[in-house]
Amino acid sequence: MRTAIDLWQYISRKGLKPLPKTSVSEWADEYRVISQGNAEPGRWRTSRAEYQREIMNAFTQTGIHRVVVKSAAQIGKSDIMNNVIGRFAHLDPAAIMMIQPTIEMAQDYSKTRIAPMLRDTKVLNNLFFTVKGKEDFGTAKTRDGNNTILSKIFPGGRLIMCGSNSPAGLASRPVRVLLADEVDRFAQTAGTEGDPVDLASKRMTTFWNHVSGLFSTPTTEGASRIETEYLAGTQEEWRHQCPNCGEYHVLRHTEMECDHEESRDKDGNVTYIMKKVEWRCPDCGFKFSERQIKDAPQRYEMQNPIALENGTRSFFVNGFSSPWLTWNGIMKEWYEAKGDPLREQVVVNTRFGETYRLIGAYDDEMQFLRRREKYEAELPRGVLLLTAAVDVQGNRLEYEICGWGFGEECWGIQKGIIPGDPDRQRVWQLLDGVLDRPYHFADGNSLKVSRTFIDTGGLSTQNVYLYCRKNLHKQRIGIKGRGGSGLPLIWRYSKPSKEYGIPLVILGVNDGKQQVMTRLGLEQKGQQYFHFPMDDSHIGQRGYDQAYFKGIIAEQRKVTRKGGMIQVVWEPISKDVRNEPLDLRVYNLACMKSLLPHINWVKIAEMLGVNVPEEARKKKVKPKAAERPKRPPQAKSRSMNLY
Repeated sequence: MRTAIDLWQYISRKGLKPLPKTSVSEWADEYRVISQGNAEPGRWRTSRAEYQREIMNAFTQTGIHRVVVKSAAQIGKSDIMNNVIGRFAHLDPAAIMMIQPTIEMAQDYSKTRIAPMLRDTKVLNNLFFTVKGKEDFGTAKTRDGNNTILSKIFPGGRLIMCGSNSPAGLASRPVRVLLADEVDRFAQTAGTEGDPVDLASKRMTTFWNHVSGLFSTPTTEGASRIETEYLAGTQEEWRHQCPNCGEYHVLRHTEMECDHEESRDKDGNVTYIMKKVEWRCPDCGFKFSERQIKDAPQRYEMQNPIALENGTRSFFVNGFSSPWLTWNGIMKEWYEAKGDPLREQVVVNTRFGETYRLIGAYDDEMQFLRRREKYEAELPRGVLLLTAAVDVQGNRLEYEICGWGFGEECWGIQKGIIPGDPDRQRVWQLLDGVLDRPYHFADGNSLKVSRTFIDTGGLSTQNVYLYCRKNLHKQRIGIKGRGGSGLPLIWRYSKPSKEYGIPLVILGVNDGKQQVMTRLGLEQKGQQYFHFPMDDSHIGQRGYDQAYFKGIIAEQRKVTRKGGMIQVVWEPISKDVRNEPLDLRVYNLACMKSLLPHINWVKIAEMLGVNVPEEARKKKVKPKAAERPKRPPQAKSRSMNLY
C-alpha cells in the first residue's frame, strides 16, 4: 500500500515536470529517423537544409501562434510537419490536427508519411496506449475506432487527420497544434460551415499556448490563400550571400544565366540541354556557380517585423535553395514550359514558389479581328478532329464547330445561329444538317464532327434531353456548367437520369473560361494556339466577325472575398454584349478534352497525310477496347476511322 510520501514522489516525478525547452529542430536532430524509401534515409540532419531550422523552431517560440510557409515543392515541408508532430507527441503531448485538401489525401499521407515515421523513430514507436490491451502508436490495429488511419492516440494526446472538405472532422474536437498542408488547394468551404482553416482554428481558442502551421505552394495571383497569409506575417525570405559584394539576395530565375543547346524537330518542338547555369548578382554583376552559392552563407531576412506583435512568422523558400533540386533541372523545366501558360504556372508555383499571374480580360476585340487567317479550304491543313458545341436560347440555337490538331492547336471552323423556337422539331432538324455533314480539306478528304456538347441549362431542357437521347449514338451529349473555384473543366460525369436515361457531363466553367482567356493570349502559332478564319467567297460567312470577338472576351475574371473566403468569379464586362461565343469555346475545349484518351492522333494524321511530330509518336498509346467510345458516322474518306 502506497504512503502519502510515495504518492507525492510519484506525482513529482510523473506529473509536475516543467515545459520542455527542446525545439523542434533539436528534437529532430536527436531522435528523428528518415525511413527507407526516401531519397536520404537514416538519421535526420537539419544542417542538410538549413532553411528548415527557423521554420521548425518557430513552433516553440514564445509568443508565436501562427507559422506560415510559402514555398516551392521539394523543400522538405512534409518532414518539417512530421517533426512538429513527433516533438509534441514525445515531449509535450497535445491534441494535434493535420488538414489535407481531401480526406483521401489525408489517408494517403497517414499511410505513406506518418506511419513510417512512427515505425522507424524509436521514441515514437515506444509510445503506447491501452485500449483493450497494449497497442503501438503507429500500427493502428485496433478495431474499436480509437486508433485508425485518421486518428492515432498517444499518451496525453491524439493525432487527428482530416480533409478540408469535412466539416465534421474540422469542428469536432479542441486542438492545440494545427497543421494545414497545401492550403491553396483547400475546398472553398467545409460543407456549409465556411473556410476550413478558420473553422479548425476555432478549436484552438481554449489553449493559451496554441500554434498553427500553414504550408503551401502558391497558385494564382490574387487568389492565393498562402500568399495572403504570408503577407500578414513577418515575410522572412531565405537569402544567399554574394561571394563578391557580400549582399544577401533571394535567388530568382530572372538572374539565372544559362548556357544551353536547343534541338528542334521538323514540327518546331524544342528540347533543351542545360550545359551550365550561373547566378548573376544584381548588385555587383559577378557570376557564380550553383555550388559556390549553395556553399555561401545563407539566412532569413525579415521584411515585416511588426507582425511579431501579432504572433505570426511567415517564411519564403524557393527551389533554387533546395538541396534536392538542381539549377539545371529547374531552368530546363522553365525553358521548356515558356509559351505554354498551363506549364508555366506549374513551374512558377512549384519551382519558383511564386504566384502566377493569369490573363483575366482583354480590352479590345480588334486585335483578334485583325489576326484572322485565310484558310485554303473549309478545313485547313493540321486539323485532325472536329468537335461541336451548342448553346440553347429561347429563340435560337447557337453553335460552333472547332478543329483540333497536335498539341491542342485549335482552328475555328464555323460559328452560326439557327433561328427558331427550340420547342419546334424543325430547329433540331436544321442542327442535324450542321452536325451530320462532312467538312472538306483542299485535297478532297473530309471529316465529320466526332462529338458534340449541348448545354442543358437553358429554357428548353426537356427538348435537349430528348435530342441527346435520340442521338447518343452520334456522340451528342448534354452538359451542365457549374461555377465556383477549384472545379476542373471536366468535373464529373453524372449517372443516367431515370426520366431520360442519358448521362450528363458536368463542367467547371470557371476553369474553362480561364483556359480560353489564357489561350487567346498566345501569340505564337502552334501548341494551344487559337486560329480564326476570314470569310471566304467560296465558303461564305464563317461567323467570326466583330460581334463574335466581343462575345468571346465578354467576361472578366474578378477576385472577391465573401465570408472571409477568397473567390474567383467571372463577370460581364458590359451588359449589352452576349457571351455565347465564350461559352461555346469553353464547351468545345471540354469536348476535345473528353475525347483525348480515346483518339489515335497519330493514325489520323497518317491517314490525312499530315506530318507527325516525333514527340507525338513517342506518346502514342492505343486505347483499350473497353475505353473506346462508339464511332460517330464518318465521311467516306481516308480519315473515316478515327478510333
